[in-house]
Amino acid sequence: MKNLNINNQNHLNNTDLSHAPRMLRLKVVMDLTALGSTTIYDMLDKKSKRYDPTFPIQVKLSKGRVAWVESEVVKWLETKIAARAH
Repeated sequence: MKNLNINNQNHLNNTDLSHAPRMLRLKVVMDLTALGSTTIYDMLDKKSKRYDPTFPIQVKLSKGRVAWVESEVVKWLETKIAARAH
């Protein structure tokens, strides 16, 4: 088992992860957007008055665990900033 862990670590060391999508937990999305969890989930709910089809959809990673793609959240924020009245 120890050899397997060493092999996995060597593989990670030799893998270029610079292009790997960074996944964000809800708390980080909340911090970045200044939105609460209820607002975020309302923005994803087509039945909600606060529904926003432009808000990034979360990725289901496993049962009970979701995350957002960082680049999609950043792009959404940049769109909001660009759309503000000057």
